[in-house]
Formats: sequence, structure tokens, C-alpha cells
Amino acid sequence: MSDPQFDAVAAATGIRDSLASHRAEAERQGRLADAAVAALTGAGLLKLWRPAGLGGHELPPAAYGAAAEAVARVDSAAAWLMMATANTTFDLRLADPAFVEEVFAADDVVLCETFNRPMAGRAVPGGIEVTGTAPFASGCRHAHWLGHTALVDERLMLVFHPAGALVIEDDWHTLGMRGTASNAISAEGVFVPRHRIIDFTRRPARNRYFDGPLFRMPEGILTATFAPVSLGCLAGALDELDELADSKTPFASATSLEHRQQAQSDYGRALAAYRAARALYRETAQAAFERACAGDDFSLTDKADLFLTCAHVLQSSAAATRLVARAAGTSAIYQGSAIERARRDTEVIAHHAFGAHGRFATVAQAYWGLEPDFPLLAMD
Repeated sequence: MSDPQFDAVAAATGIRDSLASHRAEAERQGRLADAAVAALTGAGLLKLWRPAGLGGHELPPAAYGAAAEAVARVDSAAAWLMMATANTTFDLRLADPAFVEEVFAADDVVLCETFNRPMAGRAVPGGIEVTGTAPFASGCRHAHWLGHTALVDERLMLVFHPAGALVIEDDWHTLGMRGTASNAISAEGVFVPRHRIIDFTRRPARNRYFDGPLFRMPEGILTATFAPVSLGCLAGALDELDELADSKTPFASATSLEHRQQAQSDYGRALAAYRAARALYRETAQAAFERACAGDDFSLTDKADLFLTCAHVLQSSAAATRLVARAAGTSAIYQGSAIERARRDTEVIAHHAFGAHGRFATVAQAYWGLEPDFPLLAMD
């Protein structure tokens, strides 16, 4: 069960200064600074979804979200590495216990995975060989273990490699989320032993290490790790607009920004959007966790609600950050501004498959009894 003694928000608050001092370096390098990764691991923030029996905190989703938002308020890339490790840890609930033991033999392990564009795989004695390129392996330049999907005889599998087994492509040059090391990973006939393979087509059972209610939730709970990053970005932008409001006098104006009606309106609308999205996130995450604690099954619409919440948070956060940027005027166009970075980051996150505009249609399909066009929604 979860660790009641661990205050994840306090842990996140305690490393704010360290994260802030290295975020510009992450933007330049396309990956977090080693010191930022060390701060996250030292604070225990890469163990939030690790089972308690494996030395983790096993936090409920809403508690995870509060900590991730606090980190993203300062550094979105750091919160994204939390997401990568949490999600990969969650998926290890379906892995061979021998592989789980192999992964967590190291205490401060960093994990990543990507479900985007499966590689081609072929069966060989003792496992499979994989060939291809999989994009968006967030955190791959920090990870000790990297996962990706593969198709073997039309069977979807999730396979894992130790660091150094795959080629990391130099292709992460983006509008936002630049420090997340979300590069593509490539393989050419790389062997994967059988115990490092999860075969989704055979409906693998949860292993003995993942027996808490967190791990009884469906795959869609992974959306709970994306949403707080957008919320934190928006919150940081609102913080900066607060500071600007009484200190900035716009060009050709006799009064400060706080007296301009358009700025007031934009701020109010953005603040309402932030609070509404945050409330929906907490309500959905808590309801899902309570369902898991009760041992209830998740219907297709229960699963759809997770994706609906993620899509709403990601899309409304991006829209609200545009309002903040408009209110701030030219102060929001310079590098180093929290508003400028949040504007870029929320726009990029809003394109993530789990919360893109198309997921609203996927949710409607689930509610209307149609087959969802996004198969991950239906996964247990």
C-alpha cells in the first residue's frame, strides 16, 4: 500500500531551486541536467508509482498529480521524466517477476517507454529480435531501461532493453518540452530475451509485486501522469502574470497592466480554466482509485472518463496559456519568461496522443457503443 509518511508535494517543493537553476541547460541540451535528475531521485520523486514492496511510495493518482504539478510549475521537463518512469513502472505489473527483480535491483532506477509506432519483431530461440524506429521515448537519455512496442506475427508486445542496447536518434528539436529527451530509439536485429517481453495478446496477469489498488486500474490511468504537467505549466504562467500585473506599464498606456480590462478578462478566464481543469483531474483520479480500492470492474465508459479528463486538461491548459500570453503582451515573447516557455510546452503536450483533440471523439465512441478508434482506451 501507499506510504503515508511520504509528503510528495513537500519533496517537490524542496527541490524547486535546484530544478530552476538547471532548466535553461535542459532546454539547450535537449535533456535534463544530471543535477536535475539527481535532485528528482534524491527527493524520491521517481518512485511515486513504484510498489511499496520494492521500495517505492505507491501513491494514489491524485497525490501523484499534486506532486507532479508542483514540479512542472518550475520545470516541465523534470515532471515529464517523472511521468516516463511512473508509467513504465506501472506497466511492469504485467512483466515476468524475474524481470521486475532485475530492474529494481538498483534503487534509483530511471525508466522510459514508448507505445508509438511498434518495431518489427521476429521470434528466435529464447526470445525475439526487433528492428525499426520508435519515436517519443521520453527520458531515453537518462533511462537505465527502455521499453517500446513490437509486432511479432501480428501480436502486440512491450519489450525492454538495458541502456546502451538501442541507438538514440538526434531528432528531438521541438517547439516546446525541449528538455525531455523524447528522442526516437532505433534497433537493428537486437535480441530481447523472453523474460523481458510482455505479450498483450495473451492477457498477462499482474505479478506478485504489484498487488495494490493502484495497479488494479486500467491502462488509461497513465493519463493521470500527463495532465498535471500541463496544469503546472499553466500555473507557472499565471504566477508570472501576477508579478507582471502591477509592475508593467504597457507601451502607450498611462496605467499598469493590472488596470487594463483586456488583461483582467484574460487572467480571470485563464484562472477559471485552470481551477476547473484541476478540479476535474482530482475528481476523476480519486473516483478511479476508489473504484480500484473497492475491487470494482472498470466499464468502457469508466476507462473513457480517464481519457476525457486528460484531453480536457491538455487542451484547456493550452488555450488558457494563450490567454495568459495575450495578457502579458511582449513580456511573454522573450526566452526565459515562464509564460513564453509555458506557451510552447502546453502546445506541445496538447498534441500527445493520450490527450489530443481526437480523444474527445474516442470518448464519444465509447459512450455511444462504438468500437474506440484508440485501442489503448479499452485496455485493462
